[in-house]
Amino acid sequence: MTPERWQQIRDVLEEAQELEHFQRAAFLDGACVSDPSLRQEVEVLLAATDGARSAFLESSPVRDGLIENLAGMLARGGLQPGQLFAERFQLVRKLGEGGMGQIWLAEQTSPVRRQVAVKLIKAGMYDEAVVQRFQSERQSLAIMDHPAIAKVFDAGATPQGQPYFVMEYVPGLPITEYCDQKRLKIADRLELFIQACEGVQHAHQKAVIHRDLKPANILVVEVDGKPVPRIIDFGLAKATTPQLDGESRFTQLGHFVGTPGYMSPEQADPNLQGVYDIDTRTDVYSLGVILYVLLAGMQPFETKQSQKQALDELLKKLREDEPPSPSKKVSTDRDTSVATAAARGTEPKQLVSLLRGDLDWIAMKALEKDRSRRYGTPVLSHAVMFPL
Repeated sequence: MTPERWQQIRDVLEEAQELEHFQRAAFLDGACVSDPSLRQEVEVLLAATDGARSAFLESSPVRDGLIENLAGMLARGGLQPGQLFAERFQLVRKLGEGGMGQIWLAEQTSPVRRQVAVKLIKAGMYDEAVVQRFQSERQSLAIMDHPAIAKVFDAGATPQGQPYFVMEYVPGLPITEYCDQKRLKIADRLELFIQACEGVQHAHQKAVIHRDLKPANILVVEVDGKPVPRIIDFGLAKATTPQLDGESRFTQLGHFVGTPGYMSPEQADPNLQGVYDIDTRTDVYSLGVILYVLLAGMQPFETKQSQKQALDELLKKLREDEPPSPSKKVSTDRDTSVATAAARGTEPKQLVSLLRGDLDWIAMKALEKDRSRRYGTPVLSHAVMFPL
C-alpha cells in the first residue's frame, strides 16, 4: 500500500469516526462514490476500531498488508491508567478519543501538582501530515490568551515520537447542558453565550478559525460560583493567514469538515472545500446554531429523536432549506415546548414572546445561508442582546 493511499484511507476514516453509526453509511456513499475498494478498507478499519478487532482479524479477507498495518496500529496503543507519561504526568483515565488523537486526564507531578488534560496522537496513526495538523492545533492554542479559551501548559514528544501537548483540564458541561441543568433564564444564557463569542472573537483576532464549534466544545465551569465558558478542541482549526510554501492543506476537496447540525452551509458544500474558501463567518454560523439551541432547545433542522435523519438529508436541508425562527420552533413543537420553557424558568407562551422579535432576528441573521449576510464578527452588542 502506498503512503498516498494510506493517507486517503485515514482522511475518510477520521471523518467517519466522528459521526454517529447511523450517519456513516450516507457519508461513505458520498466520500467513496467512485472508489468501492476505499469504502471496503474504511469499513474494515471502522469495524476494528469499534471493538470488533478479534473477529475482524480472524475473518476479514482484505490484503495482508492492510492487516499488518492495522494489527501494528492496534498493538501499539499502549497507554494505561496509572502510567507515568513524559516523566511527570500520571495518567488517570481517558477522557475522549477521535480519529486522530486521545485525551487523558492526568496528574502533573512536577514542577507543580495539578490536574491537566494530555492530548496526543494515537500510536501508529501519524505521519507527516497528521503531525502537522496536530502541531497546528497546539500552536493555535499556544498563541491565544483569553479566559474563555482553554490554556496550553506544555508540549513535546514521547521517546517513541508521539507528539503531545498538555492543556488546562476543563471539568465542565457542554454549554447547552449546563444551562438546562441549572434552568438558566434567557438573559443568563445570553450572558454566558456572549462570553463564548468573545473567546471566538479572540481566536479570530489571532487569525485562527475553529471550524467545529458546538456545545461539546464550549464547556462551562464555575469559578467563584459564577459560570465561565471554556472553548476547547481546536483540532479542526485553520489559520486565516496565507500558507507558507510547503505547508499541507488539511481540508481536502469533497470531504466536509465539521459536525453535522452545527457546520455552516459552505462547510457542507463540496464545491467550497478549498482551504481558502472557509472564513471566520463559518464560526459565526456555528455560534448561531448554539444560540438557537440555547433559546429554543433544539437545532434549527433537528427532528424528534424517533425520526433520525440520514446524513445526506441533513446536509441537503442545511444547504437548501430555510429553518424556522426559534420562537416558531418552540410554538410548533408542542410535545417539547413545556419542558423547553421549564428549563428556561418560564411558560411556553412567555418563552415564545421572549424570543419573538430581536432574539429571533439575531439568531436568523447568524444562520444566513449567504455568508455575506451574516454578522461579520462573533461579538454582538450587549444592548442588542439584552432587550428583555
